[in-house]
Amino acid sequence: MPTTSLLGGDATSQTNGDEWHSHRRSGISSRHFLKLLEDQGRVGFWSVDFETGHINGSVGLYRLLGLPPFTTLEFADLVKMMHPGDRVLNSDMLAVMRSGQAIEREFRIIRHDKTLRWIQNKAEILVDAEGNPTRALGLMNDITELHEARMIVEEGWQSYQSLISAIAAVKWRMLPDGKITSLLNWEKLSGQTLAEADNWGWLEVVHPDEREAARSLWSVCTLASRPYAIDLRILCVDGIFRKYLARGAPIRNSDGSVREWIGVLIETAAPNSTEADPVFGTIEAVDIAYIRAARALLDWSIEDLSAKAAVSVSTIRRLELGAGKRARLLHMEAIRKALEQGGIRFGHGLNAEITISLAKGMS
Repeated sequence: MPTTSLLGGDATSQTNGDEWHSHRRSGISSRHFLKLLEDQGRVGFWSVDFETGHINGSVGLYRLLGLPPFTTLEFADLVKMMHPGDRVLNSDMLAVMRSGQAIEREFRIIRHDKTLRWIQNKAEILVDAEGNPTRALGLMNDITELHEARMIVEEGWQSYQSLISAIAAVKWRMLPDGKITSLLNWEKLSGQTLAEADNWGWLEVVHPDEREAARSLWSVCTLASRPYAIDLRILCVDGIFRKYLARGAPIRNSDGSVREWIGVLIETAAPNSTEADPVFGTIEAVDIAYIRAARALLDWSIEDLSAKAAVSVSTIRRLELGAGKRARLLHMEAIRKALEQGGIRFGHGLNAEITISLAKGMS
């Protein structure tokens, strides 16, 4: 199809002064646009004959696959280029297309120069007069950079979730008007369901002396769109009031307006508490992951912890990387004590898991 018609103009439909402009555009073909796309080295077009399995590819396809132009290429050759971890899941592509189904797959290929690339492969099916699939027309995109960016985001999110899970008893999400949209672990902690906690029902398990302050501060923070932080005593399922630090922060839309609030409840204790906890009867019980989480909660660098625990920076770094098991028994006690003196409290969660909390007055 002439590109001029794709752009909204056709030489046969122009009259008078428009004919000259159409004549100038008529020298532009779809091939010019395809070359512009393929010259970026990230796009390639292909077709495959179902009878032979032979791939007819564009110059961009061979460039994307790292092959010399117009190398003889069978669909089986493409499967062989796939990363071994993706080959089994995608070796059925030709069979799927032969059955008349379009495809959209993502997989890794290893080029002849040993570089690894992530490929997105899409194809539509052509049929004959009887409706039988005969060929497939496809497009391959190099999505390596996109995939790597996606992985970085996912790893960052997973790290955030792991850290929050280690230090927070409850995670919550709330709209600016106070409507709760998520309240993870709240029912285990307080006995209230999400429905019971909504519409300010959660204040019923807050100590009576602190309810008004909690609600008033929320009004101030939502009006000013500033972070929310308050110490509260929560009535837990065992009938005991325990101290928690409630923290929240606004999440904004692109125009600066607040879309929602996210926050946590962190169990707190008196500074430098000497309350014994049987879970830490042995030094080994403080896992390496909790050291990193405790440092993050105190906003300590490795150098800060080194100075306070009198343990070398290199030893702490090896411990946090899991490479310092021999030195662990010698230094873990000093590290644990330094963290507790800094305001960290180690304890038990609702499911007997180890928890980390920040002592009251240390925020």
